[in-house]
Parts: sequence; structure tokens; C-alpha cells
Amino acid sequence: MDLKELITEGESFLMSVRRTSFGDYIADSKGYAEWGAKSLMFLQSLYPNHPQTERFDFWVKRNMCDENECEQLIAILKAFHEINPKIAEVDYDKVLSKIFEKFHICARQLKRRHAGRPTLEIKDEYDVQDLLNAILRLHFEDVRPEEWTPSYAGGNNRMDFLLKNEEISIEVKMTRDGLKDKELGDQLIIDIAKYKTHPKCKFLYCFVFDPEGYIRNPRGLEHDLTKEHDGLSVKVYIRPI
Repeated sequence: MDLKELITEGESFLMSVRRTSFGDYIADSKGYAEWGAKSLMFLQSLYPNHPQTERFDFWVKRNMCDENECEQLIAILKAFHEINPKIAEVDYDKVLSKIFEKFHICARQLKRRHAGRPTLEIKDEYDVQDLLNAILRLHFEDVRPEEWTPSYAGGNNRMDFLLKNEEISIEVKMTRDGLKDKELGDQLIIDIAKYKTHPKCKFLYCFVFDPEGYIRNPRGLEHDLTKEHDGLSVKVYIRPI
């Protein structure tokens, strides 16, 4: 259903207004209420922060089911239909880039709790995943940790995170003694091949947390792997710099 259909449906309620000495009311109050709720959901999905969406919400919650209210709601829908405000698109690449760039600051801040209270210490890859999981949920509606990938090289594998609505996967690494330039590069090449088999993965972000500076040439490794791999767009972030 689109705006034009919602407007037409709303106007149909005005054709059966019941005139009384107390006011002019919509005869089909149940159908009118359902139309109002449906129209509000439509506006909230397309224009969630628009002032006129908030105004529409006000009139729906008023719930008087009278002619004036119906006319106000229809007028708002018509304004959206005629003006057609541009729907703001979220730049998810910019959001993820900022998360990866600032991750070490967040991890460091966790150590500075009031009165020395217990905190999350980033000691290994699982700690990185736990903190990143919490941060991702501030920005994305559907975050799926440890999503299964289709069979690859004789076995099933799990991806660290799948942002299902955005078709984005995130692979997380934390460097250590024994996981440096060559070993990390080899692992990421295998991971990229694995992620290419997932039908809901069009973009892969590889986040490598390297607080001790084990990687000698981080920019070179990023440059070698950040590209299209047989239709899968891959970006590698090794942080902090």
C-alpha cells in the first residue's frame, strides 16, 4: 500500500460521516482506527523523524473519530504525497568506520570505572566480540552473532556478526604473539572465501584489534585485501593505528 491508496481509503470515511447535535463522527470507527494505525506505521517507517509524522501521531492518539480529525490526517498524508520529502539514507560504511576507529578509546575507558569496580577487560578475541556486539546494537536493529555460513571446505563455519537488514558481515580478530602479519593475512584470505558462500552477505568488514602493535605493516595488509572478491565487497580495518 502506498500514500495514494491510504489517502483514498481515508477519504472514504468522510463519505459516511454521522451528523449529530454533539458533532460529526466517522460511522465506521473501527475501520477508521485501523486505517489511522496503518497510516502511522507507514509514515514512521519512511519518515521516522519528520515533524509531520509526529503531528500525525498526535492526531491518531487523539482518537476522537470525528470529521475534523480525519481531515487533518488526510491533509498530512497529502502533504507527504505532494512534497515527497527525500528519505535520508544511513551511510552504514561511515557508521562502521567510526566504530572501528574509536573502538580502542571505548575499550580503554572501560578500565577507568568508578571506585575500581569490575569491568570488561579486552584480553582476547571473545572480549572484542562482546564489546563490539554491544556497540553495534546502538546503531543496527538486527545484529546476529555467530551466524552459520553454508558449508565450506568440508565443514560448517560461523561468522562473527551478520547485520541481516544491511547484508553486512563482520569478522573480528585480535592480534597476539603467533598471530602477526603473515598468519593474520592467511586467516583473512580463508575467511573471505568462507563469507562469499553466504547468500545474505554482500559486504564484509574485517576488524582487527591490534592494541599491542603486533602488525608491522597494517596499511599494506589493509590495502592488499580491501577490494572486491568475486562480488563480495571487503574492507579491512586494523586498529588502533
